[in-house]
Amino acid sequence: MTASIALHILAAAAWVGGSLALVLVAVPVLRQLPDEARAKSVRALGRRWKPIGWTSLAVLAGTGCGLAFGYYNAADPDVLFGTRLGHFLVAKAVLFVALVTTASLHDFVLGPRLNRQLREGRLQTLRRPMVVVGCLSLVFTLALPVLGVLMTR
Repeated sequence: MTASIALHILAAAAWVGGSLALVLVAVPVLRQLPDEARAKSVRALGRRWKPIGWTSLAVLAGTGCGLAFGYYNAADPDVLFGTRLGHFLVAKAVLFVALVTTASLHDFVLGPRLNRQLREGRLQTLRRPMVVVGCLSLVFTLALPVLGVLMTR
């Protein structure tokens, strides 16, 4: 159980820290580049970040399920729906699914399409949806560890 908790915390640190570094450091710098250079840099960052980020999310999913079902006995409906802890587990599961959904949309749908628009010098119609989805993903990213801390109180 201790190993699962440690892996869960390390994966969360990688995901949250990497997400914040991208949002607070990389994106502001990339915005200053000309369109073609920005598109090339975004592709390079994506190639480096995606394996780290998505591996972190996979580890979080695995260890989170293991902890919920092993440590908290989330298989018991009375625990899952009848306790404060159960409410936190459900909330974390819902937020995690929302995070994976928005991150997938960001990384695998909107991102590549916006990058194509940048490369081809076309009107960037996907910039606003990309920003909205990215902001939602960041909100979910930050809310999940907060819920994790609240679960322990």
